[in-house]
Amino acid sequence: MNGSKSSSSSALIPAAQWHIDDATQAWVRQQGHLDRLGEHALRAADEKWRTYRAVWAPRTAAAWSADWREWITRERAPAAGRPYLRSLPGGGASTSPAAGRTRAEQHATALLNALTELEARNSPTGTE
Repeated sequence: MNGSKSSSSSALIPAAQWHIDDATQAWVRQQGHLDRLGEHALRAADEKWRTYRAVWAPRTAAAWSADWREWITRERAPAAGRPYLRSLPGGGASTSPAAGRTRAEQHATALLNALTELEARNSPTGTE
């Protein structure tokens, strides 16, 4: 063998070529991730994972499987009124009115709305 890889070693593949195998599908069900996230959010999480991992160096299928499982474990369930994940690749669809805006822009808007509401409460109405 003299230090070289044997022909039986696992091939290195990019994340885009890794496929969810039967064992990983069973794991998703057994761990309750399908029930927690739902089918649509699970697909969106997979798409997001593939986008983020596209620039990573190739790995073995087992390594990608372990990484994917860790990603899914951390993925959050969609909030009520927001049936899609917020961080879809390419800005993805969301029912949130904040879709397409950065988190900083969303926070700035919320702060401005709060200030406007506070000013409205504190301004004289003429009925004092």
